[in-house]
Amino acid sequence: MQKWLVLSSALLLALSALPQTGPAGVGSPNTNVFWVKADKGTSTTVNNTPISTWNDQSGNGIHVSQSNAVQQPSFATNVMNGFPAIAFDNNSSSGQNDFLTAPDNPKLDNTPGYSFFTVTRMNAIGGDARCIISKRTSIDIDEAFMLFYWEPSYFYLDIDGLGDRQSTSPVTYTTNTPYIIDGIYDGTLPAASRTKIYEGESLRKTFSETSANVPDKPSPLNLGCTHAANNRPFGGYMAEVIVYTVTVNDAQRIIVNNYLSSKYDIALSANDKYAGDTPANGNYDLEVAGVGRESSGSNPAFSASVSGGLTITNTAGLDAGDYILAGHASPTNAQITSDVGGMTGINNARWLRIWYIDVTNTGTALTNTIEFDMSDGGVGSVPIAIAGNYVLLYRAGQTGNWTELTTASSISGDQVIFSGVTLSNDGYYTIGTRNYLVSPLPVELIQFDAVANGDAVDIRWTTASEKDNAFFTVEKSRDGLAFETLSTQKGAGNSTTRTSYYEKDRKPFEGLSYYRLKQYDLNGRYTYSAIKAVDRSGLANTDILVFPNPSDGNIRLRLKGFKKEAVELAVTDAMGRLCISRSLTVQDNEEDILLNGGRQLAPGTYVLAISTKDNVYRRKITVN
Repeated sequence: MQKWLVLSSALLLALSALPQTGPAGVGSPNTNVFWVKADKGTSTTVNNTPISTWNDQSGNGIHVSQSNAVQQPSFATNVMNGFPAIAFDNNSSSGQNDFLTAPDNPKLDNTPGYSFFTVTRMNAIGGDARCIISKRTSIDIDEAFMLFYWEPSYFYLDIDGLGDRQSTSPVTYTTNTPYIIDGIYDGTLPAASRTKIYEGESLRKTFSETSANVPDKPSPLNLGCTHAANNRPFGGYMAEVIVYTVTVNDAQRIIVNNYLSSKYDIALSANDKYAGDTPANGNYDLEVAGVGRESSGSNPAFSASVSGGLTITNTAGLDAGDYILAGHASPTNAQITSDVGGMTGINNARWLRIWYIDVTNTGTALTNTIEFDMSDGGVGSVPIAIAGNYVLLYRAGQTGNWTELTTASSISGDQVIFSGVTLSNDGYYTIGTRNYLVSPLPVELIQFDAVANGDAVDIRWTTASEKDNAFFTVEKSRDGLAFETLSTQKGAGNSTTRTSYYEKDRKPFEGLSYYRLKQYDLNGRYTYSAIKAVDRSGLANTDILVFPNPSDGNIRLRLKGFKKEAVELAVTDAMGRLCISRSLTVQDNEEDILLNGGRQLAPGTYVLAISTKDNVYRRKITVN
């Protein structure tokens, strides 16, 4: 969500200081018109399963889909740095190639500027034009743009038709290698320098473009094909595709590329401004967002909605070459009372989620407003009180005592605001409270699981504390989009102790069922949990027992009914990252397997996927 912040020297700030909700905190739905990423918005999250829709995350609702089952690409887990991607096949038969499409939308053209960001890994390059994204009806018909790999192994960009088509020649690209490739178009520049292609922040080509403005084109948007009637296949993986209908400035381009580089572990050859994504610093590579300035412009703020709950708005000192980038390492958040050494007060607590903040400062001190948003941080949305009890915490390393940098200056709804904060040190930052009984860091849902159990599905959730909690509604869905009510349970109202809840779905859907939790406050406000998918395909003829579960780390697996067949075992964490992978052939009708005798799993919730040639079975695993 976008929010106005209480800022020092507010009269000196332009509207550009409004925190941005686009990728890495760059742009808003007015400029970031299309954004798909494989870790969100797909019609399925089951490995090797076709997807029918891939939902736009920009806020413009330009969802791409495919109704023809044989042309649906597949969801693939653990493709780049543990993150999923969408797999498009290499089938060039007529009516067989995979692609997704959306109808014409006026937001996608009639513009003097474009900025495209793509993350791909190809299985085939050369021969066919292998298109990532296009907006055209046919060859050079209503063509607003097209980005694609083509012969012999270059990357190409079309703007307003193919008349000024250029490639990265002599720079070539190879299969099985992940790339971040950008296309930038600025119609306000002289024709000779209007279009550029960047790869990993290296400028690969500047070339001429005749058009100073791309007019409104009545053509659809396509992913994975040059146009819908053409059967040339993409033949690779797409992890993320971002489209702006403006020319982002240099600082914004650098910030977006640092976000993509951190997330997918693709090295930048220049302008690497964020060190939090390295193993030595803890791999704080989730939801990286940034503030920065170059001579061509700045990005002065980013929103809590794209960073996991943290907003930073620069109010003074941002010079050319200055950056503040932040990322975290925790897919879940909660109020915790451990690891609070160094804090003052009587009932200390802090957020579980910590951000690594990397500060690049060329001179003038960087003064900022820092905001922690409770609902965007995933810890509930209830009233909070007494600003002086909330503190901004910092430490130089991943462990050790915290330093209380400053107390909060104000509270606005469920947002705690720290004004006039000078950021000068790289390190680890989060929010704490000196008295969580009076001034909580509200946490409600800390666990929500749905697990197949025979012909039913067991649904469990746990809250660490509750305030003004009226009731919960458990909802189910066939497709993860349209939900219906399964049951309603009364909440604890107000509680400071852990409370557990349970529900059983005795009539789950065939195959996949999706579940979510809706929590209502006494005042009628509500929030949703994450969506959990349960795959019951083929469970009638098999028996899978994971024990003990919960476990202290030594997990055994009992398989029955697999009849001497090859089995792939994969354990992924809450972000879809692969933690354990094994291949085996079941020899007996009943077989016991030690899954992780080496105790590779840290405390948390995991998903075990058991794949055969015909089915995929899933079980939740909890490690204490």
